[in-house]
Amino acid sequence: MAYDELLDWAHDRPLWQQDALRRLAQHGELTTEDLAALRMQIQQVAGFPVENVPEPVPLAAEHLSHAASNDPKTVLASLGPVRHVDRLSSDQPPLRFAVNGVTLVYGPNASGKSGYCRIAKQLCRSLSPAELRGNVYDLEAPDHPEVTVAFRVGGDDQPKEEHVWSSDQEPPTELSRISVFDTATARVYVDKKRRIEFLPYELDLMNKLGLVCQTLDKDFRERLNTVNTAVNTPLPEGYHEGTTVQAALTSLVLSTVLPNLPSEQNLRGLGTWTAGKQEEITAAEEQLKLDPQTMIRLRVEAKQALETVREEISTIEGNFSDTEITTIRQKQQAAEASNLAAEAAAKDLFDDQPISDLGSEAWRQMLVYAREFATIVFSDTPPPHLVNGGLCVLCQQDFNENAVTRMMAFDNYITGRAAEESIVAARHFTEHRNRIITFTIKSRREVETLLAGYAALSDARKEGAATIVDFVEKAGERLEAVKDALREERYDALSYIDPLPGSPIPFLEEEISQLDGEITNLESADRDEEGLTNLQARHDDLSDQKRLSEEIEIIVERRNRLEERHRLDVCSKQCRLTAITRRITNRRREILTPTLKTSLRGELERLRLTHIPLDLSDHGQGAESIIEIALNAQQRIGNNSDILSEGEQRALALACFLAELHEIGNDHAIIVDDPVSSLDHVRMQAVAERLAEEASRGRQVIVFTHNILFHHMLWTEALRAGVGRHREWMSGTADGRFGLIDESKQPWQMKRVRERLDEINRDFSKLTRNGYDHFEQKFRPDIIGIYTKMRETWERIIEEILFNNVVQRFRPEIMTLRLEQACVDTQTDYPIIFEGMKRCSHYSGHDPASDLPPDLPESDRISCDIKDLNDFAKTAIERRKKLDKSPSYEKGIEAVLL
Repeated sequence: MAYDELLDWAHDRPLWQQDALRRLAQHGELTTEDLAALRMQIQQVAGFPVENVPEPVPLAAEHLSHAASNDPKTVLASLGPVRHVDRLSSDQPPLRFAVNGVTLVYGPNASGKSGYCRIAKQLCRSLSPAELRGNVYDLEAPDHPEVTVAFRVGGDDQPKEEHVWSSDQEPPTELSRISVFDTATARVYVDKKRRIEFLPYELDLMNKLGLVCQTLDKDFRERLNTVNTAVNTPLPEGYHEGTTVQAALTSLVLSTVLPNLPSEQNLRGLGTWTAGKQEEITAAEEQLKLDPQTMIRLRVEAKQALETVREEISTIEGNFSDTEITTIRQKQQAAEASNLAAEAAAKDLFDDQPISDLGSEAWRQMLVYAREFATIVFSDTPPPHLVNGGLCVLCQQDFNENAVTRMMAFDNYITGRAAEESIVAARHFTEHRNRIITFTIKSRREVETLLAGYAALSDARKEGAATIVDFVEKAGERLEAVKDALREERYDALSYIDPLPGSPIPFLEEEISQLDGEITNLESADRDEEGLTNLQARHDDLSDQKRLSEEIEIIVERRNRLEERHRLDVCSKQCRLTAITRRITNRRREILTPTLKTSLRGELERLRLTHIPLDLSDHGQGAESIIEIALNAQQRIGNNSDILSEGEQRALALACFLAELHEIGNDHAIIVDDPVSSLDHVRMQAVAERLAEEASRGRQVIVFTHNILFHHMLWTEALRAGVGRHREWMSGTADGRFGLIDESKQPWQMKRVRERLDEINRDFSKLTRNGYDHFEQKFRPDIIGIYTKMRETWERIIEEILFNNVVQRFRPEIMTLRLEQACVDTQTDYPIIFEGMKRCSHYSGHDPASDLPPDLPESDRISCDIKDLNDFAKTAIERRKKLDKSPSYEKGIEAVLL
């Protein structure tokens, strides 16, 4: 039924989308070649000239016949060896995983577990993938991280595949079916909106179609942006209003619909310039020149130009005639003579002053400024302010009697006739000089441009214009020569400046009068209004065609770009998501969201979170389906994590993750890192039961943890669930080695009796090799360590062998049925255990009585104590085997390793 509805819906979609659905149904993903074929189909619909377009094949029932099955099962066989990942050791064996149940990877903090989890998040599916790094403590930048990964796809009869993956490569796609949960993922589940990645087949197909539309639409929009930039560039201007060309160019705008765009053929026809058109426009120009109105306009413009030039020449002659040059020379000489007279007067007055040569122009100018300043700052004192202010305005020191006398003499001098005449003469010369230096006149080219219309009226007037231009050019040269002499203070050179040519003003006035007469006569002339209007229109049309011929490639490019833009807009509309997202939303809320809500409620009940009011909501975002978990709070909150405790957050995230597993399918593996952080033991037990249940459904479950209690819980629950169990042990060292894979490095409290005895024997051998001497107190820590392990092993023999694990650490229940196989011999066991424990307690770290000797045990004594422990353990184990009636399920299912 769902497939029938899908086919009915697909039938109404564009043909290229039906073909896209068919390709997705048959192959799951689209290749680059698929996308190229679909792009060509869309372009053909939009009218682009494309060749060799594949014929679209619509989605049909036969294309869906095998597509409903889940992807083949992927199981992870091993990770490692690793290279250049964090500080993980590269010389380690791989982490191996049971493919038929639960794998527990135990490692304390700082052992390297997080590094392997980051690898899993890069290779597999994760809501919070983490970038892999090399050892950031190395001086040199590391190579790309590399990981050897082995996995199997399909059933048990399929071979194992092994890949060496580098971080600069895409991971094997088969591993994307494996989901990873860790602390960062938990934050996403609690606080972030996220994409629903595992959808039922029908929704997944439509979702992938939406992603295809987005991909293709992105390409079309990028091309549209490029085209928009081009068509927003202004076209050449200056065409005449109302011409055929101007009307065609007016339509080359964004608002013009495609059918109304002029064709490229028509534009090129308009822009074709021929010899015949050139003859026609030349004849029209000659006829238009005879139009009285044209002739009047040309003469009015010429007259205005002559009047402007006449004013310019009058200004030149008024400021740079020979008389004016003589005047500036005279002013300079007067200023020089007045200055010499003022200096002579000062020499007579101030010859006995401390500083000689007073009276220079600079000195006089300084006094003038000082007097003006004193008038401002000492305005309340009587004149002369320079003297009566009480302070020197130059050095700001108090006047003494000599200073007052000297300053009074200076003031009298500067107000005297000689100094005043010098100052006035200098000012007059400076003002005249500055006026000349800043004066400018039009250049030769400017005057030529101004008189171009006048010169075009006749050959005689062309010669007159040349005479005027020559005069202005020579006047400019004369002006520059005067300026140079004044700037360089070569005043004698002013007497040798070349004179101006004869004045053209009489000629200009005669020509202006002549033009006035011509204008008057033309105003009374007869004019063929209609004929001249038609002739002007034809001239303008030909003129625009000629210009279009010069700019035709620019215009055609704009026209073609506008057509491309319209067709790209059609392509983009073909990729609209509205109908697809509406369909996805409707179907998601019919077949997916209720299932997720039901699953979430069940997981919340199992993890004791029913006291938290939660709601699951979903919505579409483009082609994606988005899901969000929110608190039903009366007040608005930013993040759920702002309200929930750490334990509640972790449990909620796990509930969401486990609820989502229903949509993933039972075959796909999961990797869980530290799932019980901040959880109490009740929820730990619930998580252990839940993960074991997933394994019992055929899912590979891999768990990284540093929690011994949870480790034991899950190990036990996997046994109860009847699935394979496998353990890996990871550790680090004090010298900076991490990610060490070694079963012997498992925590002491997790080791069974046989493993403990082996370790005690190794410790004693090492002690002997190090030259043990019972008189040397430096060996006390080693002795305490060995005897502490021996004492704890005596206790573990009682728990594990004699009492057949009736009571076990980390397990709340008492296994009463195991009492039947308890093998305690109270007559023989008690003395041996008592003596063995007593000797161990003496050296195992207990604070001894003060009267006991501090001596350490001799080597033979230690050897005997270890032998007694080994012998008793061997005897107890053999006795236990004779009573062993354990059902096979207690021994567990053997883990399968590839």
